[in-house]
Amino acid sequence: MKGSRPLTRENVKAVLKAAVSIREKTLLTIGFCTGYRISELLSLRVGDVSTNGQVHSHVTVKASKTKTGVSRSILLNSDAKKAITALLAVIGCDSNTPLFISRQCDANGEVKAINRQRAHGILKALFALIGEFGNVATHTLRKTFAARVYEQTGKLELVQIALGHKSISSTISYLQFSNDDVDNAIMGIM
Repeated sequence: MKGSRPLTRENVKAVLKAAVSIREKTLLTIGFCTGYRISELLSLRVGDVSTNGQVHSHVTVKASKTKTGVSRSILLNSDAKKAITALLAVIGCDSNTPLFISRQCDANGEVKAINRQRAHGILKALFALIGEFGNVATHTLRKTFAARVYEQTGKLELVQIALGHKSISSTISYLQFSNDDVDNAIMGIM
């Protein structure tokens, strides 16, 4: 989402604390820890993240569910694994169950995943609870992930791979650099 911005580490902690339900906490955590687009997150099923109740080391979004048409696997760190484990304790381990269950069923009475609009509403409400308004929405999770990967590595190419971008220019647009960042870089040249 053009114009969305990443959250600071303090904001991430605050919004995770503000989340009441396990579903909200897991949606935030998996989003912040994988950088998947909201449609990719909402496409996940229990079987994509666990087998027989054991959380996988990586989560893969199938090519048919990605914007680029290429499947992408991301390592699940300990925070992501804990969040998934807590969610599985609530929703069960049926591999076909959507990871982020809607409270509503489809026309056949089947459990379905929450939709993008509902996820947007959930996230906007959570961000508002911590005083973050404006350019924060579903893509904030992805941009926060990109910012953390760049902070950890300082390498645009690794951020590009982690996000699954075909073009480095797309990756650069995700990272926000201030004039102070440029000034500090120039001051440290010699």
